[in-house]
Formats: sequence, structure tokens, C-alpha cells
Amino acid sequence: MKSKLKWETSTALVLLLLLAGCSLTRKSESNSSSEGIGKPPGSTRTTAFKPSGEARKDLGEALKKLKTAYPYRLTEIASATMDGKTAMPDSKRVVEYAAPDRSHMRWTGGMGSDVEEITIGEKQYWYSDGKWTESPGRSAEEKARVGAELEKKLAEATKEVNYAGAETVNGVPCFAYTFSMEMNVEGHAYIGTGKAWVGAADGLPHQIDSEFNVSKYGHKSHIVYEYNVDFKVEKPAM
Repeated sequence: MKSKLKWETSTALVLLLLLAGCSLTRKSESNSSSEGIGKPPGSTRTTAFKPSGEARKDLGEALKKLKTAYPYRLTEIASATMDGKTAMPDSKRVVEYAAPDRSHMRWTGGMGSDVEEITIGEKQYWYSDGKWTESPGRSAEEKARVGAELEKKLAEATKEVNYAGAETVNGVPCFAYTFSMEMNVEGHAYIGTGKAWVGAADGLPHQIDSEFNVSKYGHKSHIVYEYNVDFKVEKPAM
């Protein structure tokens, strides 16, 4: 299971960090999710959005809004190839964010066993091979430090962002943006392109499709975001 996670993370590092909205930068809020139900603390989701003429700025601000968009759900369908042949069949990753310090991730398909993770405050709970395991997570200070470093690297990796016009995706009126990225991780060049749809009514990302290549590997991802969803994130029965 650990080798699977390491492989998946390394081959899709840029993708996951970008499309998760740089969640590592979220600061822990005292008792922010004590009941486990996500409620938006001062969310800006109701603010209407129009392209500013600065595509990079628009897309960056849309991703940053995820830090206050609770509760929301991210669903990703991803696959990978090696030398043009299937290396990882379709996997499904669903992450429910109830608050800055409370989330629930389920990962099915792909390679090997399914994985489930719950994060509450500075504790993490992993479900694999039929059992839950508790482990300490990163502190708020460490998350902020690592997140700031990653945001800087992602900004440097984003080479081009262009406005692609008004489009409707999943029934939601949006403005579309295309982007390209190039990043060197552990001596490997990650090169990718993608398209993101930002909601006209809320300025939040509603869908992001992307393709990344590194060495012999290719990675495709399709992510859909849902907002104002009702769910609970609670400590599992150990």
C-alpha cells in the first residue's frame, strides 16, 4: 500500500497539489469542525465573478478561494500510462472538506488496495487492509511552512494561463482557462497542460481537466467540485 501511494504521489505531484487547492496552506481553526458538519466560515462563494483580463491572477484567486469554500467535495477520476500503455487503470478519489482541519478522502481503483483517510485536527486515520490506523499529522505551523513552499514552486511552474471564453460545465455557467506547467521534481521534468472552469456566480473552480507527462509516464485527471454539500467527517471506530 505504501509503495502504491508513493508511486501515485510522485507521478502526479504537481497535479494533486494544484487541484486540491494547495490544502496544506490551510490554517487550523480552533473547534472549527467540532460537529463534523461543514459550514462555510465567511465564504466568498456568493461573489459574482468576471474575468479581469489577467488570466493567471483569475485562476490563482479561484484556487485560493477553496480555503474558505467549506463544505465542498472534490471528485477526481485519474489514470496513468507508461510508453503509451495502461500503467494504472482509472482510479477515483473523493475528498470531502468540512473545515480547514477536517477532511475525509476515499481512493478506489487504480493499483492495489483501496485507501481511506480521515484528518481531524493534527491527527490522521488510515483505513487499509481491513483496519483503521491512527497516526499524528502535521502541525498547523508545519502545514503553513510546507504549503508556502509548495505555492511558490507551483507559481514558478505555471508557465502560461489563457482565458478561453464563457462556457457551461455540469450545468453551471463558467469562464474557462487553459494553462501549461513545467516543473522539475527529484530530477524529473513534469510537463502538462490543462483546462479549468471558474464559476460565474461564485468565482470558484467547478471542473479541472489536465494531462501531465514525466519520463515514460503520462497522467490524466478529471476533477469536479461540488459546493454546499451536506456531510459529516467524524473519527472512525477503531
